[in-house]
Amino acid sequence: MGHKYAIFKFLPWLVYNAANITYDVANHIQLFAEISGDGLLEALTLGLNNNGSANLSREDCIWRRGNDKDPCPDPDVHYYFYPPRDQRGKNNRESVKFETLSWVRESSHDPNKDTVILIHGYAGTSDILPMGVLRDAYLTNGSYNVYEVDWSPLSRVPCYASAVHNMRPVARCVGSFLTHLRNAGVDMRRTTCVGHSLGAHICGISANYLLFRVHKIIGIDPARPLIRSQLKGRLDPGDADVVQVIHTTSTFGDPRRSGHIDFCMNGARAQPFCANATNEVLCSHIRSVCYLAESLDGSRAQIGHPCVRRCLAGERRPSWERHGLPVPIGHSTPEWVDGMFCVTSGSGSPYCPTKENPIGNPLCCVPPKSSPLTTNLV
Repeated sequence: MGHKYAIFKFLPWLVYNAANITYDVANHIQLFAEISGDGLLEALTLGLNNNGSANLSREDCIWRRGNDKDPCPDPDVHYYFYPPRDQRGKNNRESVKFETLSWVRESSHDPNKDTVILIHGYAGTSDILPMGVLRDAYLTNGSYNVYEVDWSPLSRVPCYASAVHNMRPVARCVGSFLTHLRNAGVDMRRTTCVGHSLGAHICGISANYLLFRVHKIIGIDPARPLIRSQLKGRLDPGDADVVQVIHTTSTFGDPRRSGHIDFCMNGARAQPFCANATNEVLCSHIRSVCYLAESLDGSRAQIGHPCVRRCLAGERRPSWERHGLPVPIGHSTPEWVDGMFCVTSGSGSPYCPTKENPIGNPLCCVPPKSSPLTTNLV
């Protein structure tokens, strides 16, 4: 008799996990089907192969043990603070000093400003696309204390599988970093974790290691390949008081709703300004940060309109969207807003400097296929 009650007790748990496993299997089958059609395998290795400059063997990748057995701080995860630019407009950075809590008062951290923590994704670096562009946009804006998490040794090309595996150990150390910031006097109620691709999931997973809540997370095209559906392993609405997600692709990014407010940019399949790029989808994924960078100038922020519970292909919108109020994306989004919002931005590259709008970054302008920059910037 007791065994029967035990089965009924765990039946909801079994159903939930069976549904997750089914989704994961279907998700990976679909991804494998897309490899030949959308160039997924080539993009995950950024075009490198055994005949190129990188060795694709597993032995060259760094794999953390996982299961919360790795120490923090991790020698391959670095934390930087960017003071305001000097008179020449040059970026300077300082390593966060974990040995003392007084460094916040001794640094250029301004308690009157909001704070952002930037976390890159696969193959991320600090000075180019994608997160270098976003960091520079925050510094140009001047209204934020800017911190950066650099875990590039654990997410380098061509080690995408190990980068996914390393997300949880890195997130655990990011949780320690956030705790240190809080103990040093940084107000978490005015702090936003901004992550791109795998970095978006790290922002979310780090919440599992906190005894407090970061107020806001902005996830920019959270990664889809090899990401399982369980909430503890990806970004979800429970990870912060406010979780905003910007979707731009459905191959590299996950089109499912992942936040309190999700923005589907131009249908979130591929972005129109990447139509002439060598790899349209990868271009759309990398340059997703340009939408948030552009929104830091409130007058240029893209506007979203209420739509259905998933991203729609193309520019289709439900007829009842007029019953909801449009809202801007980024830091200007009202924090009480909840739901899915569709954005149609046109064919112009966001945050690409022009004569009319000189503020921007040339890396957000998509180079033509014949450009020597195409190979590196897609």
